[in-house]
Amino acid sequence: MNKHKRVLISGLNGLIGWHLFCEAQKKFSAFGTYRKEHPVFDHARFFRIDLHDEDQIREVFEKVKPHYFIHAWAMCDLDICETYPGMAHRINVEGTEKMLRAAEQSGCVEKFVYISTDHVFDGENGSYDEDARPNPKHVYGRTKRQAEMLVEKTSLPFLIIRPGLVIGQSLQGNKGPRDFLFSRIDARKPTHLFTDEYRTPVRGVDLARRVLDLAVSSETGVFHIAGRKRFDRYQLGCQLAFSHGVRADYIFPRLRRDDAWAHIRPHDLSLKSNRTGAWVSHESVLMPCR
Repeated sequence: MNKHKRVLISGLNGLIGWHLFCEAQKKFSAFGTYRKEHPVFDHARFFRIDLHDEDQIREVFEKVKPHYFIHAWAMCDLDICETYPGMAHRINVEGTEKMLRAAEQSGCVEKFVYISTDHVFDGENGSYDEDARPNPKHVYGRTKRQAEMLVEKTSLPFLIIRPGLVIGQSLQGNKGPRDFLFSRIDARKPTHLFTDEYRTPVRGVDLARRVLDLAVSSETGVFHIAGRKRFDRYQLGCQLAFSHGVRADYIFPRLRRDDAWAHIRPHDLSLKSNRTGAWVSHESVLMPCR
């Protein structure tokens, strides 16, 4: 147990940030930042911050004095990033730069952990390991790669985590591929999923546990954390529905070429890892959330 160690996690409104906080509070003294209000954010462990306000960010670091900082806050909707590239840059790049500066100036952070994405790759080949050359094909991927490059220059020990497609239940009940799919099924709305987009999904809780283990370890550098099995998005959606006892009548196959944003849809973002402890079982992805 590391209850004497303080972990600060940004982006609790997001799927990854919330899973990280839920797992962190079991072993550490956990704190988090958020942007949108939620009933659970009601006491001293939670801080509402604006990524544009560097003084506010610095104040949070001064109050918490975290040993480990995990930056999971990002603007990650591909279509919205394409529509508002300036906003994507301010949040994903400039926001990361401000967090890095606050962490470096705090004098207490032992490791900076940056949550990146498989979208730093173009998806032309698949099976990308940590040594593969990033080559993003859209705004979201480019801003995340720019942020990675900032992290690589920090004076702090750092981790860059590139997860596969994250599957899990979100705080709000409407974030991420699982919640999106089930909300549409519940509303009897058709959902079209690509048969020619491939990912290596990872369950949110498994990702969070791996990230926290790596944070307190001596490991640094880039890690890919993903399941061992490659799924196409349609296959994954149908299997998720089946494993949760939900009918898949409203899930339909689609090709990327039929999408309005076809030119930015990567074909194969499957990940692999050459680093110890990065793989997780693909079977756990299909397990119902606790």
